[in-house]
Amino acid sequence: MLHYPQKSEVFVMIPFLCPVCRRPLTLTQSVYQCEKRHSFDLSRFHYVNLIRSSKKIHGDNAEMVKARTRFLQSGAYQPLKDQLTELIQTLNPSSVLDSGCGEGYYTELCETLKSCECFGIDLSKEALKQAGRSCPSVRFAAASVFELPLPDQTIDVIWSCFAPLAMAENARVLKDQGKLIVVGPGQRHLWGLKEVLYDTPYLNPQETTVAPEFDLIDEQTLRYEIQLESQAQIQDLFTMTPYYYKTSIEDKQKLAVLTQLSTEVEFILRIYQKKSV
Repeated sequence: MLHYPQKSEVFVMIPFLCPVCRRPLTLTQSVYQCEKRHSFDLSRFHYVNLIRSSKKIHGDNAEMVKARTRFLQSGAYQPLKDQLTELIQTLNPSSVLDSGCGEGYYTELCETLKSCECFGIDLSKEALKQAGRSCPSVRFAAASVFELPLPDQTIDVIWSCFAPLAMAENARVLKDQGKLIVVGPGQRHLWGLKEVLYDTPYLNPQETTVAPEFDLIDEQTLRYEIQLESQAQIQDLFTMTPYYYKTSIEDKQKLAVLTQLSTEVEFILRIYQKKSV
C-alpha cells in the first residue's frame, strides 16, 4: 500500500551542489556560485551545465531529441503520462526529480503539482534546451544521474522513464520512505514494430531491479495499441528506440517503405520505497 506523505508547512529551497567541491550553489543574476567561488552560468534555455567533462557532446544528440519530441507531442504516449501524473499526485510530494528527464515530456507533469520544488537532470544539453522551454517552473541541470547535484535526503519522489537507473544515488537524495518510480518497457512493447523489422521478433526481458536501499511496493502495467499514420512518424518512433542502433541497414529498409504501422505499446511502472535508516 502506498504511503501518502503530508507536506511540511515550511518551504526550504533545495540547492544544486557544486560539481567541483559539492558545496551548495547560490543563484545570483543568472550565475550559480558556491562559497569556494566556483561558478556556473544559467543558460538562456533555463538550465545550468554542471558537467565537469570537457567532452562536447553528452547524451542524446539534436536529431534524437527532435525525433522524440515530435513523436511524444503526437500524443501517442499520453496515456502513460496521464497514469504517471495521477500516481505522483496521489503521493502529494513537496520535492520531485525527473532523473534522465530528456526533453521534458514527463517533466511537464510538474505543472500539476502544487507547492512542489521540481528538478530535472539529464546529460544531453540538446534535450535540456527543449525541457527548459516546456517547463519554466522546473530547475534543470546538465549532470549525470550517477552523480546527482542534489543534497542527501531532500527529495520526496523520483521518476525515471526509459533512462539509466542509479539506485544507490537515488537512495542518497531521497528522504526516508521516499518513492522511486521506474518506467520501462513491457515484454511486448513495440511488438508490431519488431514484427516488421525482424524475421523472429523477441520479447523484451523483464528484470525487476533489486537494491538493498529499497522495497518494491507496487507494480502497474499499461498496454494499448497505437496507429502511426505516416512514414515520418514511423521513423521518429524508430529513431527514439535502441533498435535504431542495433538493426541492420537491410532490416531498416523494411520500415522505410511503410506509410502506416499499428503496434502494441506496453509499459511497466514499478514503485519502490526507500527503507528508513
